[in-house]
Formats: sequence, structure tokens, C-alpha cells
Amino acid sequence: MDKKPNNHCLKILAAIVMVTFVALAYVNQQALMYQMGLKVKQNNDVYTKLVDHNKILVYNVLNLRSPVALERKLLTKEVELSMPSKWQVVKIDHSPKKIVLKGKI
Repeated sequence: MDKKPNNHCLKILAAIVMVTFVALAYVNQQALMYQMGLKVKQNNDVYTKLVDHNKILVYNVLNLRSPVALERKLLTKEVELSMPSKWQVVKIDHSPKKIVLKGKI
């Protein structure tokens, strides 16, 4: 009869160990889920900032390189452009790089 109460204590101890292990695993999973949620939020914030920055850059590039936009700006400011006269044009025979390289040699 002594073995039966001892066996009963081992079963209770095993159940307590299993419940503790399951509880620790559950708490660990919840902590990991919370950390992953924070990472997802941070990544989403970074993504949103990058998309906004990209839209601004695309807008700037389109405005800078758009001949139509340039024409509109010049027309609103009433700027008239004309071809320069020969006396207003300066012609350089060599590029600045070649001049610098010749000076170093």
C-alpha cells in the first residue's frame, strides 16, 4: 500500500510540472507575439515614411524635368527667351579636365 500514495504524488508532481511548462510556453509565445507586433508597426512606419519620401522625390523630378512645367513657369513670370548673339557665346577649345590634367603632368 505504500507504493500507491507515492505513485499518486508522482502523478500530481508530473501534472504540476506539465501545467507549469505549458504556462511558461504560453507566456513566452505571448511575449514573442507582442515583440513581433512592435516590429511590424515599426516596419510599417518606416515603409510609410519611405513611400511619402518617394512621392515627394518623384514629384520633384517630374517638375524639374518637365518641359511643360518649365514653359508654364516661364509664361507666368512673362520671361521671353531668345537665341544669344555671337558676341554673347564663349567657345572653349578644351574641356576643363584636359586643362587640369595637362597642368599636372
